[in-house]
Amino acid sequence: MRIIFDQKGLKPPEAIQPILPPGAIRRPVLVVRLGSDKTAFAPEGPPRTETHSAAEWKTSEEALERDRNVRNHENSHLSALGPYAASGILYDTATGLDGETLAVGGRIAVDLAEVPGDPEATLRKARVVLNAANAPGDPSAADQRVAARAYYLMQTSKAELQVDAYA
Repeated sequence: MRIIFDQKGLKPPEAIQPILPPGAIRRPVLVVRLGSDKTAFAPEGPPRTETHSAAEWKTSEEALERDRNVRNHENSHLSALGPYAASGILYDTATGLDGETLAVGGRIAVDLAEVPGDPEATLRKARVVLNAANAPGDPSAADQRVAARAYYLMQTSKAELQVDAYA
């Protein structure tokens, strides 16, 4: 998420255009307006003085959408992890223009330790963690790393079970 600082009253909102290098990916933007609440842009002339209540300055819809997406994403992981979640959801937050707390990222600690002496339980655990890492449908890079570790744990557990079957 990009954060853009704009001084209130200097330019009309439609005059502020993002400058993106060629091939850049568009990301959600949180616009923070600086300055007094007493100035507003007048399209027909220089800035004029008006009074605005704090409620008139709203957080962008993109930032609110990002907050909803992050919370839904992390809740999907938590509900799929079940007893293998080693923590609750820990959010990275930002403060919106209205003073509300917005989630811009999140994480959950995951128990990926082997179950000592029980490769079948370790295999079940690894399957649950692998499914939880892919639960939201749009796994992040961190989700993919957890999925890879769970997959490795699954494979080592399967190998251990095969060795036990032939012993």
